[in-house]
This record gives sequence, structure tokens and C-alpha cells, in this order.
Amino acid sequence: MSATEFFNKIDRFTEQKTPFVYYRKPGKKKVFALIQKDDSLHLCSDLSENGFVFFPFEGKEKKIIFPFENCESQKCIYQQKEIENQEFVNEESYNFQNISEKEKHIRLVEKALEFIGEGKVSKVVLSRKEEVIFPEKKLSKIYIRLLDLYPDSFVYLWYHPELGLWMGATPETLLKVEKGAFKTMALAGTRLFKGEEEVKWNEKERKEQQFVTDFILSELDKDKVSSGKPYTRKAGRLLHICTDIKGRISKVNTIRNLIKVLHPTPAVCGVPKEKAFEFILKNEDYSRSYYTGFLGEINKGSDEDAALFVNLRCMQIDLCAKNRATIYVGGGITSGSVPRKEWEETVEKSKVMKSVLF
Repeated sequence: MSATEFFNKIDRFTEQKTPFVYYRKPGKKKVFALIQKDDSLHLCSDLSENGFVFFPFEGKEKKIIFPFENCESQKCIYQQKEIENQEFVNEESYNFQNISEKEKHIRLVEKALEFIGEGKVSKVVLSRKEEVIFPEKKLSKIYIRLLDLYPDSFVYLWYHPELGLWMGATPETLLKVEKGAFKTMALAGTRLFKGEEEVKWNEKERKEQQFVTDFILSELDKDKVSSGKPYTRKAGRLLHICTDIKGRISKVNTIRNLIKVLHPTPAVCGVPKEKAFEFILKNEDYSRSYYTGFLGEINKGSDEDAALFVNLRCMQIDLCAKNRATIYVGGGITSGSVPRKEWEETVEKSKVMKSVLF
């Protein structure tokens, strides 16, 4: 099967309302496709099945799996095109909502800073969604552009007729399990990439990332876990601070328990997690749905038992309008946060998806 035929099927599957997912793992050339053999909505309750899972941020939403046994599998080697991460400049399509959205988000950050000042949490992650109208184009073309722009991210396109179409390029691994060993990461802080990966992170950014690292390490079997030093990780046109964490599967560090500890990560929720989670649900004033949830393969008994990723840098595309998308963005708030700058960070993050739509 040619690459052209492989990717053109994306448009055919959505027209036929066939559940499917296309995905490529970070740094790889092979793109996988799972096409479900029926249009059922298979629910995953305890992570005991093998398949491609799609989990929400909040537990009340449906937890979905495309079971391997109920899917046709296809794959294609895709040679990434060398293209630059262009600066997004077409702002006319969303300026109409920026003023109200900006004021609303700044007020939310100010409220979070008051909450932090009361000693309730040390960090809370706030998000927003933004609707954009973009020039109509084939979904397959949009997905290919994501593949080209973000070679080091988990790049996916997921569709089910009952829940719609999601697409993204996430830089954050939730959990990778292979031959009895697991890997995860603590990711936080955001800077715009300006040609240099070696940047000097300020105290607020380093502190935010350390919160994430400390929380993860505190919840795991300490005798079977180790962590590296923080380093700058490039994800498309953005930079983050990252600490790699690895360990061995044990009675405490089972796949199920690891996911329970890691999701939602402090990088998308806050510290302490429970209080930050309550603040988010009470104050964000919208449902994150599958944004900041997780997705990927669980295939126990294989060489790679799990490869799961946090659903960041993502969007929903309205298949009825065909040129309307909802983009999700957010950022971590700590005592050193400046509300206006936090808004600007979400604007920069929104350009990740806008760069493939315009």
C-alpha cells in the first residue's frame, strides 16, 4: 500500500463513520492505523484489556478502548518532509474572542494565585479552549502536516462517530513499559523556541518543574525508581524543562497503579493533586473532556507492554462544519506567576495547532 493510499483512507473512514486511530510514536517513521470492525463504543474500566485506550481528564467521562482483537491493523513507513516551523500570523480568525477570553483567563489566574496564597496548593494548572475557523482542507493533509512539524511528539488522529474527532502532537509521555522496566517524565515550563535549545530557565519555571518531579517520585516504590537531571526538551516550536524517571515494575509499581499515580499528572493538574483537581472542576467553567487525559497502547505480554501519552497540544475538529476546530491550551500557576504572561503562554501554545490549520 502506498503512503498516499494509506493516508487518504483517513478521509474515507470519517465519511463512512468508521471508528479508527492513526498514530506515530516519538522519533519513529512507522505510522500505525487501527480500524475498528464495528461502530460500537467499547468501554475500558480497569485497563486489563489490550488495545488503544483514550481516557479523559475527569473520571466521569467515558473511558474508551479500541480492542486489538476487534480492529484491523495497518501501517506505513512515512518519510517526514523537512519543513520549518512557520510562525503563525493569521490572527484575524480569532481576534474577535481574544479580548473577552483574555480577561476571563487573567481573572482565573488571579483567583488561582489567591488560592495558592492561602496555602491550599503550591501549583494549579489552568486551561482554556479556543474555537477557530480555518480554510477547509482534507483531514489527511492536516494530519500529514502534524507528522512533518512534530517528529519528536506522539502524533495521532482519533475518531469515533459518538465522540467526534481528536487530533494532536503531544510531547509528554505518561508511561512506557517494556520488559519489566518503566519510563515516565516530569515535564513543565514553556518557552518559545527561537533557534537555541540552551536557555536559562527562571526560578518560577524551575520550581514548577521540580513540583512535578517531586510528586511523581514521592508516590512510587522508591527502591525501584531513579531520576535524571532536568534538561531542556524541544517539542516543535516550544521548549520545556524535563526530568526523565525510570524504574522496575513491582508490587507497587504495577501498570495500573502507575497510571493511577501519574494521571492526572501534576503537569496538567497541580500539587497537591486532589485540591488542585477540585479547584479546576469548580473554576475552569468548561469541560476539558479528553484534553489532558491520556491515550496510547496497552499490549500486555508483548515486548512493549504499554506506551501511553498525555493528551496535550490537541484539538477537536467539527466534522459537520469541516472548518471549525476547538483548540485546548493551558499552563501551570505557582506563586511566581504573572497573570498577563500566563495568558501569553496559552496564546503561544495555541499556535501549535494553528500552524497546521492555516
